[in-house]
Amino acid sequence: MEEKVPCVECGKLISASLVSKRKGLCLQCSLKRNPYFLLSNSLTERVAHSPGGFAALSDVEQLYHAITLFQGEVNNGGFHQFFFNSSGAHYELIENALITFDEPQVLELLHRAKQIVFPEILVPVDTEIRRERMRDCPPSRLDELDRHFYSIPNTLSPKLKVFARERGLVSPESDNK
Repeated sequence: MEEKVPCVECGKLISASLVSKRKGLCLQCSLKRNPYFLLSNSLTERVAHSPGGFAALSDVEQLYHAITLFQGEVNNGGFHQFFFNSSGAHYELIENALITFDEPQVLELLHRAKQIVFPEILVPVDTEIRRERMRDCPPSRLDELDRHFYSIPNTLSPKLKVFARERGLVSPESDNK
């Protein structure tokens, strides 16, 4: 049986093998100290609970939020999930951001996924219209693209961290996170 030790912050028992990786913290306490996690959660809350929603965010916040949504959706459920959920409304912003962040491999996969799901039209911004158009496209049609996405090195996340620091979304001192 694996040895467990208490989290230095909350006391929850965690695997002794994870103690050094998380500086003695359980996952929940570790995430509470991660400025990028906190930023993403803050933006999600503001979108969900402010009258202006996504439009109430600054341009910099919109870009950061859209890209992190895109990454989360594709990592969690593939390109089909990205297009099916509200994140698909930000296709054009994400496309432009991938160009800005010099992510040609991810951009190519996004374009190929769009061609499979929406071959002859622009990606609808309205979620219900997008979902209606997607009925004839089973998620399995995107499996190959999903596998390719998972196999390429994640160079976007480090670029997003630099972007967040340079644009003042997180403090420069958060570099060690």
